[in-house]
Amino acid sequence: MSDEVLVAYATRHESTRGIAAAIAEVLGAAGVAVRLEALDAVGDLRAFRAAVIGCTVFAGEWMPGAHHFLAARERQLEAMPVWLFASGPAEPLPDGTTVEVPAALISVIERIGPRDVALFAGSLQPHHIGVGLRILARLARSSFTEHRDWTAVERWARQIATELETPATDGRGRGPVKES
Repeated sequence: MSDEVLVAYATRHESTRGIAAAIAEVLGAAGVAVRLEALDAVGDLRAFRAAVIGCTVFAGEWMPGAHHFLAARERQLEAMPVWLFASGPAEPLPDGTTVEVPAALISVIERIGPRDVALFAGSLQPHHIGVGLRILARLARSSFTEHRDWTAVERWARQIATELETPATDGRGRGPVKES
């Protein structure tokens, strides 16, 4: 095992990748060795001491790649500190909004036991969708706007950096699990 922390993401239109990159940047600035990778490029997790995993949520569902990744690597993930985040609603999130985890993932996530599961607003830009959907979006008066809350992302990443400095309180490499 190395001292590296994996920050991995599954994205549909690059919004989630941007959030993952910002998390990796904050962790790196805090002195944490970080590797940023797309979920489908991640190999063996034994090379990492912790993982921060994010995926796009679209129409209330987590991307299939995230389902597969978490289920296939469940044993490795439950042996290390893990944080999960979802990015999806292309609109500002009201305070107190929580992540809705699809039923198929609930038991896997419970067994992994992440320290936290966060939800961040996403971004929808005209180049993310086809011409037909752009026309429909305009007719529906939807706005193409950046809704990612970079302050919330940075705050969450700093909490992770702080927790990584804190010694684990159980034998599986985790401290107390924060319920969301």
